[in-house]
Parts: sequence; C-alpha cells; structure tokens
Amino acid sequence: MGDEGKEYKHYEVESVTSKRYSIGEVLANMKGEQEDEFDHKTGPPVDYSFRELRKMSDIARATPRDGPHPYVTIPVELPEQVTAPSVTPSGQRNDNADTGQAQKKYVKYCSKALRLSNNLLSSFDGFSKALQAVVDSPDTLEWIDLSFNDLTNISEALVQYKMVKVLYLHANVIDDMRQIDKLAALPNLKTLTLHGNMIDNAKGYRQYVITKIPQLQYLDFSRVTRADRDKAGTWLKLKIIGRGKKKKMVKTDE
Repeated sequence: MGDEGKEYKHYEVESVTSKRYSIGEVLANMKGEQEDEFDHKTGPPVDYSFRELRKMSDIARATPRDGPHPYVTIPVELPEQVTAPSVTPSGQRNDNADTGQAQKKYVKYCSKALRLSNNLLSSFDGFSKALQAVVDSPDTLEWIDLSFNDLTNISEALVQYKMVKVLYLHANVIDDMRQIDKLAALPNLKTLTLHGNMIDNAKGYRQYVITKIPQLQYLDFSRVTRADRDKAGTWLKLKIIGRGKKKKMVKTDE
C-alpha cells in the first residue's frame, strides 16, 4: 500500500486524550485497492442528502442513501498500526467465522457526482479532507450539490475542483455578492444555482454572475441567453450593481 510509517494527525473535533484517530483522517490518507478492471469505472452520484450532517467531517461517518443504481466502490484496507474508532457507517461489517469478531470493511466510492444537499452544513472547514475520505478520485468530480444548507460563503476549498461542471449552492445564506468572484476559478463550470440566497435579491444579481463567470450556460435553472450576456455587458460598463434587500431564509424539508 506504500503507507507504512505514515503518521496520522487527529481531527480537531477528536479528543486528543482518547488516542483514537478520526476515521475521516485515516481514510483521507488511504488509497483504494484499485484493480485494472476498476479503471475508469464510475457509479451514480454519492448521495449524502438528508443525513443531518453538521460539519464536513461527519461525511466519513455517514451512510450514503440508496438509489436506483448500485454504487461502484473499491475496498480500503486500514494500516495495521491504526486503530479505527467504533464502527462508522462508511464501512460494512464482516463477521469473521474464525474469531467471532466483527471486522469492518471500508470503501471509497467511484463517482463524479456528490450530493450533500438538505443538511445542516454551515462551514467548508474540512471539506477537502472529507471528500478524500469517501471519494476515490475527488479531483475528477464534475457535479457537486450543496443546496439547502446553512453556508454563508464560498470557500477556496471548493474551487480547487477544476473539473466541476455543475454546482448547486441554492437555498443557503450567502449574503455577499463578492463571494461569486471565487467561482471564476472553475474553468469548466457550466451550470450554477445561487437562488434562494440573500444575494439573489441584489440589484444586477444575474448580470453580475454572468460577467464574473462568462462560460456559464445555465444560471438558477434558466439558460443564459445572448440577451442576458448583452445586458450583463451593459450593466458591467455602467456598474449598475447593488446590494438589494436581504431576505430571511426559511429551510424547507423534502
């Protein structure tokens, strides 16, 4: 595995005195036992929606929702020197007939799409580490859904995933238009949602987004037309951008 001798640091959320490692920290440093037949295989979106996730490190402890198509996974074997914490849903139990003990089997998901919508996430802290813990190749993600959470900003951690084409951020609590500027660092971004945030009531909101991310084809589930681009260009020249009135957000259930 090439991981012998690797040191693992505790997550800040873990108790240092417990001398136990966060499973997310361990898995993030591990590579799946990928075989040739797994090369280039991808499965359906990994769905962590409605899992009551409060922080990004909760992802490694949660179980993805089942969908109409089975997940494509590869096994991950923990180093012998690492004592994993109590059973986490990211793995599967395997009863050992010889010892009578239940051993955990950990996996990473092969997918280019990740759904984290309808949770209680309010910060991007630990975002990259969490994705490394559950997705086999997070750098190849093309679709990320973070809608219906409590996020107040757009993190630099998000824009490191340069392959992302679809990004859902609607129904959060982003209230600063300048946060949109960061998304210009995603060269492949074609579809973006931001409606339902406080910024969508700002004067020139749609024009501002289109000028900052000119490659967009869809914004808030509405196609970006030539007329939109012409208007955005005019507004950019006239600098007709305002803050608008902030809206009170009300989260709805599925």
